[in-house]
Amino acid sequence: MNRSRTRHPMALRRPTLMRAGVAVLATGALTSLAACGGGGEGGGGASSQSPSDTLAIGLDSDPAPAGYDPLLYSDRQFEFFAPLYDALFVTASDGSIEPSLVAESTNNEDNTQTTLTLRDGVTFDDGSALTAELVKANLDRRSDPDLEAYGALAEGQAAAITDVTVQDEQTVVLTWAQPQATPEANLDGTTGIIVGPAGIADPASLETTPDGSGAYELDEAATTRASTYTLEKNAEHWNADAWDYEGLDYRIITDPQALANALVSGQVDIAGQLKDNAINLVESQQSIVSQGGTIVGFPVTDKLGQTNPAFGEEAARLALLQAIDRESLVNDLHPGARPTVQLFPEESAGFDPALDEEFGYDPERARELLAEAGYPDGFELDITRLGQPEEDLVAIQQQLAEVGITLNFVAATSTDQVFAAVRTDPVLWGPFAVGANPEGFIAGVVYGGFMNMQGAQEPEVEQALGAALGSTGEAQDQARQELNRALVENGWFIPVYEDFTYYGYNADKVAEPPFAGANNYLVLSDVEPAV
Repeated sequence: MNRSRTRHPMALRRPTLMRAGVAVLATGALTSLAACGGGGEGGGGASSQSPSDTLAIGLDSDPAPAGYDPLLYSDRQFEFFAPLYDALFVTASDGSIEPSLVAESTNNEDNTQTTLTLRDGVTFDDGSALTAELVKANLDRRSDPDLEAYGALAEGQAAAITDVTVQDEQTVVLTWAQPQATPEANLDGTTGIIVGPAGIADPASLETTPDGSGAYELDEAATTRASTYTLEKNAEHWNADAWDYEGLDYRIITDPQALANALVSGQVDIAGQLKDNAINLVESQQSIVSQGGTIVGFPVTDKLGQTNPAFGEEAARLALLQAIDRESLVNDLHPGARPTVQLFPEESAGFDPALDEEFGYDPERARELLAEAGYPDGFELDITRLGQPEEDLVAIQQQLAEVGITLNFVAATSTDQVFAAVRTDPVLWGPFAVGANPEGFIAGVVYGGFMNMQGAQEPEVEQALGAALGSTGEAQDQARQELNRALVENGWFIPVYEDFTYYGYNADKVAEPPFAGANNYLVLSDVEPAV
């Protein structure tokens, strides 16, 4: 058995529930439903490469349920799209953000403009070249609310781009609404992907056909959507030598046991994300790597009391936070997880252990807060679920009842009702991967994205977020802590536990696959054959 990092003492047996990145409701629910409805056990296509030349990757859900427009997805899906599309910047396995399509970048003195000089020699599937005009056309799509990847860049957000100017054929200048000391953090991974001219001219075409400049091309004849995706290397790619395999074969295996069996039997070389008993099976016969950073809990979507008057009161939201016995829930249901009241993961610079003490389980304090909010007898809370509620929610329902909060489960009759819950329910439930750029996640999802559809404003959160985006080094670390505390103190998110992402791999065939810094997806370009 081989492990990549030191984990929480009990962090060996519980994987993340993440399906499609940070936006679990907006994107992950779609992925989960598509995977459950159409996923098989893989192996549906035939590659032209020999097995030794092909890296076979088993996934637990369909990585492209809505087609091949990468901007419909969040960062978690970069693992799938990185071979097909290049991005302006990428996160390396050591956590650094490195230029990719960008040859050089500079900021002006007040960090409100970023000049990008593009790499020469980059071509797309149709043979066209990378130009500043194309980058502008891509970034001008940020006003499209359906593009999950651009949430942080849209108008009104903390990392908003107000203007994209073409200076010359290979130079583009971005103007930010607020100072961005590390603009590359807003332009890496899925957010920084550049789609080719054909896909920009006709985005509907991306539903069936990718249009990227990546090191691999999709073999459409050998691909069966939601089952097997077969990719073949483009030897002419500007960075082809960085990828060790001639082919990549993604196999969608939605059954956890079948996914583990596929790795153990040698059908796939890497398998993720592993769950429950599948982790134990893989660990007994193959190797495991894991990554923390997935926060499971309740985003508070109603901070104004529009769907539930109680949630317009900060004290009522904090009562919910302090009524949950996370320690017992983790011990009973998630022995590999870490109880937490904060959105920032334990390894993040913004993590503050004092918050877990200050706002941890305290039912007496929860009752006091309910009285302060004007609800001494508690209140009722509805949450929409498709199918039976999870064990976590059933346990939390019982805990909340002890302080007078009644949690009701509303059974969804359609997927449309699930998606609509972001506007009808005061809270959502699910796992959210904050990643290596937590302020970007907060800017694009928590404050400026689907978790704040009502447009609620909180000066403490907004000021700390702006400071985190506009600083570096120790100043940024301090701003991140202030942002973390502001989210907790204002009850904008009700975290329950930090979960872990688990991948299995066959150490006889591949070296230990690296994660992209603190993100919970792999850097496939750094995956190498075993020595």
